[in-house]
Amino acid sequence: MREKSTLLISLLFLCLLTACTENTGTSEAGDNQEEKPQGSIDLDIWVMGADDYWRSYHDDLANRFEEKHNNITINIDYIPWDEGENKLVTTAANDRLPDITTVAGRWTPQLAAMGAFEPLDQFIDTDFKESFVEAPWETTQYEDQTWGLPVGFTTTGLFYRSDWLEEQGFTSPPETWEEFVEVAKSFTTDNQYGFGLVGYNGMETTMFWAPFLWSNGGDFLTEDLQQAAFNSNEGVEALEFYTDLLRKHSVAPEGSVNNDRTDSRDLFITETVGMTTQGPWLPKFIEEGAPELEYEIAPYPVKKEAVNLGTVDHIAMTKQATHKEESWKFIEFFTNKENDMKWAQHQGFIPYHKENLDRDDRRNTKEFEVFFEVAPDAKAYPTIPEWPQIDQAIAEAIQETLMGVKSPQEALDEAADEVNQLLSK
Repeated sequence: MREKSTLLISLLFLCLLTACTENTGTSEAGDNQEEKPQGSIDLDIWVMGADDYWRSYHDDLANRFEEKHNNITINIDYIPWDEGENKLVTTAANDRLPDITTVAGRWTPQLAAMGAFEPLDQFIDTDFKESFVEAPWETTQYEDQTWGLPVGFTTTGLFYRSDWLEEQGFTSPPETWEEFVEVAKSFTTDNQYGFGLVGYNGMETTMFWAPFLWSNGGDFLTEDLQQAAFNSNEGVEALEFYTDLLRKHSVAPEGSVNNDRTDSRDLFITETVGMTTQGPWLPKFIEEGAPELEYEIAPYPVKKEAVNLGTVDHIAMTKQATHKEESWKFIEFFTNKENDMKWAQHQGFIPYHKENLDRDDRRNTKEFEVFFEVAPDAKAYPTIPEWPQIDQAIAEAIQETLMGVKSPQEALDEAADEVNQLLSK
């Protein structure tokens, strides 16, 4: 009898437990508001950039999106920039990408050509496209399709010590290559240098050199994007000028062949160099690290024509996205005018919506005026899948020249042969 009673009690308990469990999963009365709503989905996002400042913005953005779309949960993984390209290419090859990822614009055509990204043209119309500044928008185009939307737009300029310039008797910043060398020489003493040159074996070296190439009338590739053009007379002359800053004029620190953009930035903030070429992200670092520093910003010095570099990050939907409509909702929210302005002001970038470019109150400040002026006509790198490898070949050539291993002509010719073989495949 006791065994029967025990069995009945156990069965009753099991039935009650089952009923409660089923009620929790199927209730339409909203008894468990903290649980995910019925039909909810998760979107997995990779964000390139992993520092706390970067995370704080994107965590807040994800929270604001979830408040508007309570059936969508955003799961963000932060990827350090120096790991990003390899991780994206490797996971794309193995079909293990998330639904959405941010990406350096120079990687986008490569991943599009791999079949990793979903073209976005089905979601956009002419008015939507025309709301973006032309320069960043053009970087999203490859083979007449749109492979992402701009999310980080920057231009660059010449930061210089205004107090040093005045002490040396100059009344204005250098506007030509010759004036640039003259000012850099005047800044150089036993314990300080004129220019924070970048020469390490990586993409930021190409980035620092690009405006000098373009200013001299040169270009990276031929107009049809089929052959290297950076080893032209204009390219060789531009690299000779860049190399002479270190090897002939000695206006850059001896360790410049190993310096990246951050090194140049820090040398400027610590008053070791009097000039550096950076973007609108630098003023916030100056404010944090050396608020009393006296500096101004000018366009790049010109040889033949004024040209400024524009760099852009993108946000892209992957082919593996299982919820494409919801993924587009997040991409659209991520890049809308409100968040464009929030991100630009948070990170020190330039807005990529035309309307924001006109109404951003930073455009009339000394920290941002130059960057806003050059933004509409900024020049970007070629949008082709091979660009990351081309970029690397050029950086290696620049470093070899800075080290004195090869002449500018030899280094650029060898890099051009490598690039031409790459483009002919």
